[in-house]
Parts: sequence; structure tokens; C-alpha cells
Amino acid sequence: MLDRLRGLRPPVLAAPPPRILAGLVLGWAIAWFVLMTLGGGSSWHFFAQGAAALADADDAAAGGLHVYAAAPVLQIGPLTFLAVLLLLPAGPLVALIGWQVLGAAAGLLLLWLVRGLVPRWQRDAGWLALGAAYFLPVWMFLAVGVAHLDDVLALLLSVAALRAARAGRSGLTGLLLGLASDAKPWAVGFAALLLLLPGWRRRTAAAVALAAALAVAWLPFFVADPGTSNALQYTIQNNPVSALHALGIHDPRTPSWDRPAQLALALTLGAMAVWRGRWAAIPLLAVASRLVLEPGGNKYYIAGVVVGTVVWDFAGSRHAMPWWTFAACLSLFTARWIPMPDAVHGWLLVTLFVAASTILLGAPRPPWSLTRPNAASAGRTRPSAVRPAPGTRPTR
Repeated sequence: MLDRLRGLRPPVLAAPPPRILAGLVLGWAIAWFVLMTLGGGSSWHFFAQGAAALADADDAAAGGLHVYAAAPVLQIGPLTFLAVLLLLPAGPLVALIGWQVLGAAAGLLLLWLVRGLVPRWQRDAGWLALGAAYFLPVWMFLAVGVAHLDDVLALLLSVAALRAARAGRSGLTGLLLGLASDAKPWAVGFAALLLLLPGWRRRTAAAVALAAALAVAWLPFFVADPGTSNALQYTIQNNPVSALHALGIHDPRTPSWDRPAQLALALTLGAMAVWRGRWAAIPLLAVASRLVLEPGGNKYYIAGVVVGTVVWDFAGSRHAMPWWTFAACLSLFTARWIPMPDAVHGWLLVTLFVAASTILLGAPRPPWSLTRPNAASAGRTRPSAVRPAPGTRPTR
């Protein structure tokens, strides 16, 4: 009885028809897109500079395959630069506007991908729209306000890889993860998604596809110019608002052990999430593992957190309300515009990591959350005897 009461939807929050909800979400997205275009594209110069340098193959010192050796500050994957080059011939401003529009659309596509992770009998458009209300401002800041196309592509491709892994498509899973890492190197921390595939044969095939995608994108730079390794050693300032600083590590620059530790932590927690049957926590745990040891303090980092919370809220959490997404938006993103001591922001990130890690302590998920649909069951609907009552979310 208590479980059924917990699942009841408050009557005042009864959802409008799906078409109206879709219109509201689209209108909300457009409103934030317009708002973020005011002074938007603050980081676009890095992308225009890197893409132009990559296209300048005649420059034997700083162009073509020498771009990372000459400018290790460009911690952006070659796939992103190639994407920029698609529109750059029309001019930097046109390229910026074009990718702001496409980046904004990627946020809506990402929500559609997340919705597909939830079993059809459990989908609730109203609650997903509520989560979108918190998600979209953060996403628009990333895609339009600062225009960090590399993170946009990495997050979108990683969620697409999660969809592919849930469908048991090994080659596509590995390829999408490889492309995500080719857009932004830190995306390799999502590689625990490979463990979602059934059997070691499929996991090995996915790992080969991942390695091939990485090799095709990155190996030419290392072969053409060994100085490309400078990009691997590039460090950034340890910002006072970072979680790393809050944990008492006050090195002025990124410690040498930091990046490997981020990756190891993300892969370890991701593997534990698969073992515990909590696959929907992998994106959140991967991003939280990065940020708890991240020396940087950029506001757009929070977009990765919110992507992770959206996935967890709608594909893994037991709660009807998107509490994780709401909390991340309020405490990590909105709070960055509220004057407070720098250390508070760092401790909020540490709190996020601790809270996300507690997901692994819960009971294993029920069988429906662990298995993937197959051809025999894809067309069947869930028996009405076990279908949740109208106005409720099923107890999991």
C-alpha cells in the first residue's frame, strides 16, 4: 500500500497532452536559445582557431597534423575541428551561429534518446518535460552561451552509445564511444558502457571498434609529429572553486596523476554500476568522477552532470520526480551566479560525487532493468495485469 501511495501523481501536476508538452518544451528551448545568444559563443575562438590551423596543411610548423604539437592548449578532439570546418568556409560568425543552432537541437535529440531508454509501459511524457525544464537552461549555456561544441558532441554521442549498448549493438556502441572521445578526450571515461553488452565476444568487438575509432582520429597526429604528446601533458590552473582545491590539493597546475586518476575512477565506478545492475548511473558516475578531481572551474562542466542526472532520473531512479536533475541545476549551475565563498562550490561538487556513489549501495535492479529487448519481445506489450494504474509510476 505504501509503495502504491508513493507512486501517486499529485492531481495538480496532471500532465497536458503530449503534443502540448512537446510544444512547451520546444518553446522553453527557443526562449533559452535566444537568451544565451546575447553575448554567446564566448569560447568559439578556440574552435575557429583550431579548425583553421588543422585545415592549413601548408604550415609545416603549426598547421595540419602539427596543430596539437604547436598548440597543446587546444584540448579539443579532431572530430570537433572537422565538424567546425563543415561551416567555417562561410565565415567564423556563420559557423558559430550554425553550430549554436545545431548544438541546441542536439539537446532536444539527447532528450529523445533518453526517453528511448525507458520501457514503453513506463514512459511518462509529463515528467520528462519537467526534467527538460531543468536540463535545457544548462544545455543551452553549453551549446549556445559558451558554444563548446566538443562537449556537445561528446555527451550526445555517449548517450547514443548507451542506447546502442542497451540494444546489444556491439559495433555501433564501440564506434559511438570512439567518436565521442574523438570529439573530447575525456569521453573515454564512458567506456564502462561496453560491459552492458552480452557476452565477451560482443564486448571485445565493441572494444575493437572503439580502439579503431581512436586510432583513425588520433594516430596520424602522433605519427606526423611526436610533439603531439605535448597535448597529453598540458596542464590547467587549479581553480579555487574546483573540487580538487576543496579536497586540499592546492598545486597551482594540474597534478601529473590527476587525469589518469579521473579515468580510473570513472571506469571503476562504471563497472560497479553494471555489476550492481544500475547501468543508468554510468553517465552520472563518469562525469562526477571527472569533476571531483577536476582542477578547472568552468560553469559549462555542469552540463555533463545534468545529462547524467537526466539519464538516471528517467531510466534508473525509483522516484517519479526528477529530483537529481533539479538538485544539480539548482546547486551546481544556478549557484555559480550567487556570490559565495569559492570553497562552497568545490564542496558542492564533492557532495555530488558522494551522492552519486551512493547509487551503487542500493539493491540490484529488477530483471527488466538489466535485460535488453530482443526480436521476440520487441513487438509485445506488457500484460495489462501488471501495467501500472493511470496516474502512477510503477514501483521498481
